[in-house]
Amino acid sequence: MTDEMINQLQPGLTREQVIYVMGMPLTPSSLDQNRWDYIYWSKDPRDNVTQQTVSLYFDGNDLKQIKKKP
Repeated sequence: MTDEMINQLQPGLTREQVIYVMGMPLTPSSLDQNRWDYIYWSKDPRDNVTQQTVSLYFDGNDLKQIKKKP
């Protein structure tokens, strides 16, 4: 997952459009089917690894909110 992919996300996209941009979430929430979490790691030139999480919230078939956590 790249910042370019995340920047393509916007409220109103359908679930199918999100899958086209981001791919299927590895672990869809079994407790909340309207929330998809994507976890990714990045490495800087000094080999420091950071993990980030992007949570997508849907209302029916439409993307409503995007939360990015460092």
